[in-house]
Amino acid sequence: MLTWLVFGAVLVALVLGLSRPQSSAFGDFSFASGGDADLPCPWCRAQTNEDDRACPSCGQNFG
Repeated sequence: MLTWLVFGAVLVALVLGLSRPQSSAFGDFSFASGGDADLPCPWCRAQTNEDDRACPSCGQNFG
């Protein structure tokens, strides 16, 4: 009896899980953003350039 109850609960969970639209944890983030879209500074989130060795805003070294 307990086996059938567990089986039914797992089956319902699977059906409900598969019926929902899957959403990405990354939102609209795209790896192929192209252009001059460089990553921001991980410490202060300021705009950086690819050839920067340190953040132009807070001075933290990269790498």
